[in-house]
Amino acid sequence: MEHILTGPYNKPTNNSRRPPRGAYFYNAARELKQAGDTVLNPATLPDSLFEADYMRIGLAMLQCAQGIFLLEGWQDSEGARAEFHLARKLRLYIRFQGYENVLLA
Repeated sequence: MEHILTGPYNKPTNNSRRPPRGAYFYNAARELKQAGDTVLNPATLPDSLFEADYMRIGLAMLQCAQGIFLLEGWQDSEGARAEFHLARKLRLYIRFQGYENVLLA
């Protein structure tokens, strides 16, 4: 199944001691790929885009996917919440990180 990843995403900063949030996207993508899924990962986009550009591209990716995979903390991201609601309207499969058996369609 083709999934797009969504969740809170922060650009990496030089002052941060934690890994950039994008690292969580890459880890989730690796797990889904190992399970045989195709992953559309917005973390692969260049860091130089504006937030509106990320949303435009992310929404286009979402419309090409069969499902959405929501990373932990997705509720804290305005963009991820918008993608979640669009996925519901499009009747895509919805999976939540940390919940193996929750699948909405």
